[in-house]
Amino acid sequence: MHKTVIRLMPVLLVLLLVAGAVHAGSKNETSPRPVKLITLEAAGATLQRQFPARVEATTRSNLSFRTAGELLELNVSPGQRVEKGALIARIDDRNARSELDSVRSRLELARATRERMRYTLERGAISQAQFDESDAELRAAQATFEQAEEQLENTRLRAPYDGVIARVPVDNRQIVQVQETVAVIQQPGELDVVFHLPEQIVQQIPRQDETTPFETAMAFEVRFGNSEKPYLARLASYTTQTTAQSLAYEVTLRLAQPDDITLLDGMSATVRLDLGQLLPASENPVWHLPPNAISYLGENPEQAVVWRFQAPDRVEAVPVEVGRLTSDGLEVSGLLDAGDRIVAAGAPRLNADMRVTPWEKEQGL
Repeated sequence: MHKTVIRLMPVLLVLLLVAGAVHAGSKNETSPRPVKLITLEAAGATLQRQFPARVEATTRSNLSFRTAGELLELNVSPGQRVEKGALIARIDDRNARSELDSVRSRLELARATRERMRYTLERGAISQAQFDESDAELRAAQATFEQAEEQLENTRLRAPYDGVIARVPVDNRQIVQVQETVAVIQQPGELDVVFHLPEQIVQQIPRQDETTPFETAMAFEVRFGNSEKPYLARLASYTTQTTAQSLAYEVTLRLAQPDDITLLDGMSATVRLDLGQLLPASENPVWHLPPNAISYLGENPEQAVVWRFQAPDRVEAVPVEVGRLTSDGLEVSGLLDAGDRIVAAGAPRLNADMRVTPWEKEQGL
């Protein structure tokens, strides 16, 4: 009996191993493989681009003095509304006042002299030439006086039109130089938004007869600061040569001053541009996928495919053409549609007979 059990033990071990292998195989067949999926966006969504921009007043002026001096009065601050003629700032005017008082005295003397010469001429006591000389001296004194008045007025800086103070780059009591900007004033009504369009994008825009590439875009969306509210702007101007530093074209947009937000010269903005309106339409849209989403069928090693998820637990191979590798991923075109869910990683390890399940990131990981 004991010998019979010993003979049967190898057979029992083989049966146990076979049963374990069958159990493991059935477990692999029934357990779906987790896969990471990405959803293809609408074709136009990939053509939405954002560009940093800055706000500039359509009409703005840098206000400065025509003479140097110590700033004694500064009456404005950024954001302040002023009327035409309002006093913006004043510099030390003591020398100008002293000069004006001096020439005023000479003017009064010249007037008195001319009046006396006129009275004397009427009585024939002097010649016409002598009177004309006094008359010329009076005109010269008048011109000098007016010049002195202008010099005194030049110590005062006034608003050239109704507007809003955008910047005040100086402080009171400092010495300001000739033509040094004391305040920047902008005229309300319209604003400019300036951004740069890279030459790589411009090169792809078709030229249409007499129009330029930029004129094919009739409207641009602009957002200011951290706000997501869009404002429509129109094309105002653009440069026809790139800047050496950025290799981009400067484009200026224009829009009416919004009523619900205060915008000043130099503020930040974002221009959102739909390149789908600029670039030629394509019958085969191009998608951008991670390199690990691409695999090749065994029957045709040269045919690239991606795996499209089919609910509830299957994938199917979709033949694709692979293009350039960009910062957004590999360019891929094929029989794909917006909304398709594509396996994003591990594509070479998949086949059509596998059962899969979408992988979801667990909380806390």
